Amino acid sequence: MLVIANTGFVRTYLDEEVQTTFFMKRHPTLIVEFHDPFANESDDMAVAQLSVSERARFAEYCKYRFGIDDVSIQALEGCKALRPGYLR
Repeated sequence: MLVIANTGFVRTYLDEEVQTTFFMKRHPTLIVEFHDPFANESDDMAVAQLSVSERARFAEYCKYRFGIDDVSIQALEGCKALRPGYLR
């Protein structure tokens, strides 16, 4: 149970392959799979263009992966900039 509370993963889509990236959560939660709508090689879009539900899921990912509790567009754009180098 301790591993589940402190470990999460996100799926990335590169070169038509799905890759799973595990990370240590900043806050314990029973949520294990997180969603990063920017974890792919598609055209870049602004956080403001995400639907309300996509933005909420992305905010949840930012909170648990990077410790960003602010759900403002500016804070989420900052989180988006923290993408791993292989996604840029």
